[in-house]
Amino acid sequence: MTTIPFNFCRCLVGRLSAIALLIALAAPSLAGDSAANLFCDGIRVQDEIVVVNVRNVCGCCDPATLREKVTFETYALTGDSGEREWQPSSLENFVAFNPDVPTVIFVHGNQITSCDAKCDGLAVYRRLALHADANRPLRFVVFSWPSAKVGGLLNDVRVKAARTGPAGCQLAWLVDQMPAETPISYLGFSFGARIITGGLHILGGGSLGGACHLGERAHPNRQPMNAFLIASALHAHWLAEGCYHGLAMTQVSRMCLINNCADPAMKYYHLLEPGLGGPQALGYCGPTCIGSDYASKIVLCDVSRCVGGQHDLMRYVCCSGSTGLMWQYTAGAAEQAK
Repeated sequence: MTTIPFNFCRCLVGRLSAIALLIALAAPSLAGDSAANLFCDGIRVQDEIVVVNVRNVCGCCDPATLREKVTFETYALTGDSGEREWQPSSLENFVAFNPDVPTVIFVHGNQITSCDAKCDGLAVYRRLALHADANRPLRFVVFSWPSAKVGGLLNDVRVKAARTGPAGCQLAWLVDQMPAETPISYLGFSFGARIITGGLHILGGGSLGGACHLGERAHPNRQPMNAFLIASALHAHWLAEGCYHGLAMTQVSRMCLINNCADPAMKYYHLLEPGLGGPQALGYCGPTCIGSDYASKIVLCDVSRCVGGQHDLMRYVCCSGSTGLMWQYTAGAAEQAK
C-alpha cells in the first residue's frame, strides 16, 4: 500500500482482500525473518497477550477505583504443548512486564462484548504477528470497554459515544502506570480510535468535559507514541489545536489514518448530533482545521475501493497492504528504532 502524507493528498488503494491474505501468509516479514517464527494456534510462544477490562468501572476515572476494579487477564501458556487459555492477572504483573518489549494497545469498536473483544484482539494480533521478527517479543494488549449493544440503533451509538470520554481517561490512566521507557503504540477501530485520541489528549495534560482527566501522574515524561487508526469515529476537527482532543498530537510521533468514504458508519456519522449539518468523521474526510506541525505527523490512506460500504474490522485488516502498514506504525516502528 502506497501512502502519502496528509499535507498533500490521500492515496488510493484498489486490491482485493483475498489477495492480501495470500500475500501475507506467503511473503517474508517486512520487519524481520518471519520464516523463523514458530506459531501454535496463531500465537508466538515469545509474545504476551493481555486483556485489560474496564467494563466494571462504568464512567469512573478515580485512580483508587480503577486500581481496585479494572481486571486483567493473560492468554497464558498452559503446558509444553503451546496451548493457551485466559488466566487472571493483575495491575502489578501488567506494569512489571519488561519495558524493552514493544507494547501494542488495541481498542475495539462498538457493539462488542467481552468475549468479542478477546476474539477480535486475537484475530488482529495474528495478522500483526505475521510481520514480526522472531528475535523480538511483542506484547499485545486488548483494551475492553463497555460497548455491548443497547436498544435502538441511534440510541446505541449516542450512548457509546458518551462512554468514550471516560474510557479515554481510563486508557490514559493505564498507560500512565507503565514505565516511561516502554515503546507503546495504539491500534484502534471506529469508537476505539476516539478513545485513543481522547486518552492521548489527557496524557498531554488535557481533560474531557472537565471531569475526565489525570491528577498526579506516575510517569509524566513519556516518549511520543505511534497510532494506527481505522475508520475513526470522532469529529474531523477534534485533533486541531485548541479543540476537544487538541493535545493528542503532542503525544504522537506518527499517526496513520485508514479512511473509507464508502463506510456507512463514516458517511452517517453526522447523525450523532441532533440537527442538520453535523460534524464529519475523521475516518471519512481526514483531519480538518489542523496546523502544519500536526499535519506533518499524519499519513492518510483511503481504502474505499478495497473495503467498500462495510463497517467491519476484519475487512479493513485484510485489505491489501493494511497489515504491513499496521505493523510499520505499531511494533515495527519500535523495532526500527532499536
